[in-house]
Amino acid sequence: MIIALLTTAGLSACYEYVPMQSTSISSPRVEVLVSDRGRVELQPQLGQGVVSFEGMLERQSDSSYVMRVAEVTYINRQTNRWSGEAITVSQNAVRDIRVRRLSKKRTFLAIAGSLGAGLVFVVSRGLFGGGTIDSDPAPPPPPNGQ
Repeated sequence: MIIALLTTAGLSACYEYVPMQSTSISSPRVEVLVSDRGRVELQPQLGQGVVSFEGMLERQSDSSYVMRVAEVTYINRQTNRWSGEAITVSQNAVRDIRVRRLSKKRTFLAIAGSLGAGLVFVVSRGLFGGGTIDSDPAPPPPPNGQ
């Protein structure tokens, strides 16, 4: 059971998006924040009221990005999942690009919380097998009639 808890906790790593620092992207997944101009420009491709979208940055040039879209977020906070369709986005349509990376702090907190909850469960149910062995058992009852 402990191994199952550790495995589950280890698989629940947390990610965060951080501003892209350079033109070379080491992370395959990025989030694109769309500018007001981009919202109008991308309407035929992504729909009305796009705020941001996530996906894989396939390539970039001086004037545009080619993205494989995984998810689109709209002004009303609704999201749509996509299956990697490629779109071309001009750099004028982009307000910011954030790179997805593993958050060590969030991952540590998620694992610690999972392990703590598992430990509380195990201890509260007495599943560690902390029973005692009586070294001086009580004598058997006398036979009937004596």
